[in-house]
Amino acid sequence: MRLRRLDLTRYGKFTDFTIDFGEATAGSPDLHIVYGLNEAGKSTTFSAFLDLLFGIPERSQYNFLHQYSTMQIGARLQFNSGDHELVRLKQRTGSLLDERGQPVNEALLASALGGINRDAYRTMFSLDDQSLKEGGNAIIQSKGDLGELLFSASAGLAGLSRSLAAAGDDAGAIYKKRSSSTRVAELKRTLAALKSRRDEIDTFANAYAALVGAHGQAQGSYDKAMGELAEARSKHGEISRLLNALPLTAEAARLETQLADFADLPRPPSDWFALLPQLSRDETRLLTLVDTADRTIDTLKDEIEAIQLDDGLLALAGRIEALEDGRARYRTAESDLPKRKAALAEQQALLSSILTTLERAGDPEPSQLLVPASLTGAIRELIEARSGIEAQLASAEREVLRANDSLERHLDEEKHLCASTKAPAPELLARIGRALAQWNLPLVQSRLAVEERTRQQLMRACEAHFAALKPWTGDAAALRGSKTAEPRQIETWRIATAAIDKRVADHQNRLRDLATERRASETKIGLLEEAGPIDDTEALQIRQARDTAWQDHRKRLDDESAGAFEVQMRRDDVLAERRLSCSRDLAELRQYRQAATMAADSMDRHQELLDEARAELTCLTDTMRGHLPTPDFTGADKTAGEILTNLESWASRRNQALDASHALQQSEDETTQIRQDIATHRIVLETAMTDAGSSDATQLQDIELAEAAAALLAEAEKVNNAQGAFAKTLANLERDLMERQRDNAQARDAMDKWQGAWNASLGQTWFSDKAGSVASIREILNVLADLPGAIRERDQLAQRVTTMERDQAAFQADVEAIVAELGRLALPTDPRSAADALLADLEASLRARQMRTDKGAELGRQIEKRRTLESERALHEARKAELTDFFGTDTLTAVNTCLEQVRSRQQLEDRLSTLKDQIVSGLRVETYQRAQDHLAAMDAAAAERDAIELEQRIDDLTERTKLLYAEVTRTADKLEAVGGDNSVAAIEAERRTIFLEIEDLAIRYLRLRTGTLAAEQALFAYREKHRSSMMVRASEAFRQITRGEYTGLAARPDKDKDKEILIGMARDGGSKLAEAMSTGTQFQLYLALRLAGYEEFAAVRPAVPFIADDIMESFDDPRSEEVFRLLGEMAKVGQVIYLTHHRHLCDIASEVVPGVKIHDING
Repeated sequence: MRLRRLDLTRYGKFTDFTIDFGEATAGSPDLHIVYGLNEAGKSTTFSAFLDLLFGIPERSQYNFLHQYSTMQIGARLQFNSGDHELVRLKQRTGSLLDERGQPVNEALLASALGGINRDAYRTMFSLDDQSLKEGGNAIIQSKGDLGELLFSASAGLAGLSRSLAAAGDDAGAIYKKRSSSTRVAELKRTLAALKSRRDEIDTFANAYAALVGAHGQAQGSYDKAMGELAEARSKHGEISRLLNALPLTAEAARLETQLADFADLPRPPSDWFALLPQLSRDETRLLTLVDTADRTIDTLKDEIEAIQLDDGLLALAGRIEALEDGRARYRTAESDLPKRKAALAEQQALLSSILTTLERAGDPEPSQLLVPASLTGAIRELIEARSGIEAQLASAEREVLRANDSLERHLDEEKHLCASTKAPAPELLARIGRALAQWNLPLVQSRLAVEERTRQQLMRACEAHFAALKPWTGDAAALRGSKTAEPRQIETWRIATAAIDKRVADHQNRLRDLATERRASETKIGLLEEAGPIDDTEALQIRQARDTAWQDHRKRLDDESAGAFEVQMRRDDVLAERRLSCSRDLAELRQYRQAATMAADSMDRHQELLDEARAELTCLTDTMRGHLPTPDFTGADKTAGEILTNLESWASRRNQALDASHALQQSEDETTQIRQDIATHRIVLETAMTDAGSSDATQLQDIELAEAAAALLAEAEKVNNAQGAFAKTLANLERDLMERQRDNAQARDAMDKWQGAWNASLGQTWFSDKAGSVASIREILNVLADLPGAIRERDQLAQRVTTMERDQAAFQADVEAIVAELGRLALPTDPRSAADALLADLEASLRARQMRTDKGAELGRQIEKRRTLESERALHEARKAELTDFFGTDTLTAVNTCLEQVRSRQQLEDRLSTLKDQIVSGLRVETYQRAQDHLAAMDAAAAERDAIELEQRIDDLTERTKLLYAEVTRTADKLEAVGGDNSVAAIEAERRTIFLEIEDLAIRYLRLRTGTLAAEQALFAYREKHRSSMMVRASEAFRQITRGEYTGLAARPDKDKDKEILIGMARDGGSKLAEAMSTGTQFQLYLALRLAGYEEFAAVRPAVPFIADDIMESFDDPRSEEVFRLLGEMAKVGQVIYLTHHRHLCDIASEVVPGVKIHDING
């Protein structure tokens, strides 16, 4: 995809603004710089491009100038071998349109973008100062891991290591072997606590039934006492309400007596209380206003009669007012006319002087001498062009001579250069260049030094790991063939051992618990038997003895048999009575004997299971000993857990030793390969140098051979450059000579054309006879320029003098006509003074007429006001009569007295109604009459005695309920302490919930662990796939950005066999880990990785525009040059747009990448 044009129609601060990126030029970098000052709209431009591709968000921050409904972006995009005109609107659906305004499916852009979304585009195909800093931080967080850095550079994701670490921490917080602070460990402790709690609260059913019965009896006694207390309080409340109503009834009777005094007083409307004060005020006000209106009407009539008007003067008012303009013109002409005549004479003299200068004195028609403006302009243009044409002709002739001399000198120098220099053939130089580039001795030697140091370190580590395997001894091959157990097998044994240990412990604990229970049952049986024989065995024996005595007595029927039977009968009766009285002890005795028997049976079974578990543990221990490397690796008295620990330790140390041996072998292979590469590439370079004529190439050291080859290439390049420069200069000189000759011919042609135009223009004037002198023509034109103004000024002055004389005569005639019509012979004879007098008289007459009109209007208003007052007075009298007739009085004062009495009566009635409501609500009856009946039937003295007795009974019952409630609480606490079926069931439900939570945590733990392992494996695969191409690109870019401070990048294995660490190769031959570099260098390393990642992406799929926003804010000019050079190379793969507000960066880019296009968005 490529952005051909971006239309910011209505977006942000832009209105109808377009940035045209133009067509891409084949073979040239497609690099563009958008330059704008702060707040010019660079970020707005980037956001608009993203909104065009992915839609304007629901809440956009760029609607501060244009409303949402009017926002519009357009663009011309190039993809799929065609151009697409698209428009994006701010709307929910159908926001993407084509050039005809028809909706376009979003899949069109999605397919061109490869399905990436807005966030992915920002992350992968844009770079700004913030993301550059985050990339530098990612280098530190990943500790230089090559897989993470390559993936981060390609995807633009800088927080990958932080996310993987967070996932590992989450998994560790759920479960960790031999850790007591994880969530699973906490839940296991909770399960143990719940089991202990269940064992504590579980008890026998008969004890629980006894507690339930005691609690029920206490609750019944408490409920009965509470019912008696509620009944006593209810009776006391009823008596109290009757006693409280007695004084209120007496007060109501007194109020009814007072109301009887107002029985004959009428009931006026309620609004009369507010109406009476207003009527009193209106009566006084209306009398005053009527009197004032009568006096005002009489005064206005007298004033109107006193005003006199001049009707004749008013009839001529229009003509007299028109004299005002004539008087002003008369006064102006009187003062200006002498000056205008003098100016006219001066202007006529000036015109005569101009004609004399033009050698045309006395010409009767000066206007005939004027030349048209177009012709004057043409002549002046020819005069101004002559000097330039003459100078151009002279310069062209000089340039022809100079160019001819330069060409001859350069031909002589080229002959001398060809005779003195000789370079090897181009194919030999190409072979030497390829061999030297493939050898790349500094980088290869740096790699060799790093590998040597790495090999020494790995050798020491390998020796340490093999030493840690004692008492086992042997080499790597023997170690690979030694006995060991897989981690999964060890974990299986550990789980089996833990299960068997748990079974042994459970059986031992259960045996102890059963022995305790059996001993407790036997002790309780002994205590019950000490009180006397009441068990079933003793009862059966006594009953059998009684039956035997009975049978013997039936046979013998003598005193001896009868006595023996009596003795046995009495023993049986005594035992039966004892068993009946101790029925509860008998039940407990049976229960304890049954429990003792069950405990003995359970102990035998658990002892059998304990022996089986111990046998299984012994067998498992023997199996684990068989996987030890040597029989004497661990003692014979070691437990299964200790043997497992030894197996794990042996497997871990064995793996570490094998990894160290493998890493050492890889390092030795790499070192050998590097040495072979150095030798192979040296032979190629030696052969090429010998073919080029170097006789001592085989005797030179590696560094000397590389320097000799570089010097030979530099010298050959210098010769080739010199020859190319001479050829280019020769072509330029030949082209310059031809151009100078062409310019000379054009200058001569221009001079001929000028002369023809000069003669043709002067032929149309009256001074064509002076065509030979350009200076004469220039002066004639200068004088002629003053002639039109002089003629125009003379004619204007003559017209003004004539107009002033005519205005004076007309004003005098108008004044004399008006005076004659009015017959005022006493006016002055001067026209201006007579006009002043007429205007003054007219103004006085107009003022008098206006005053008479105003007085008449005021008189009409006063008469209407008097009529309104009469109507209001009649209405007032009607309202007053209504009030006085109602109360049978004559004045408003008497009416006020009656209204006061009405107000007093209303207050008494309100108080009486309130008292009745209180009595009815207090006694809880429907009407006041029923309340009176209740009170009349009540004995007040007896009610007071009952109230006192009830108060004492309420106190007694209150104290009793408190004691009973304490008993209920005590029995309930005992019952809750026992727990019962509900508590045990609740504990079991909580245990099942915890088991489910442990299951959920286990699933989450497995997901986190498998996800982390999968991500690490994916990073490993990505590294192996892209390391070769991306490392080459990133290494070269890093070397170029640092201007050779670092010669490139390399990777070495880490302690972990699945990782490699990125290192930088310094110019002095040293190396430095990526995480140990300076902050600025880390930023530049991340930039190099990002550029390599973009080229890697563009190599396998169509490229999309890459946008960088002022990433060189902190770079110096040399580093900025190198970055622009890299961006130029990157722009050959895809379109690159760089946003900046630094003008000097534009200049640097133009110098480094000549084909760059700069777009200025300021203003």
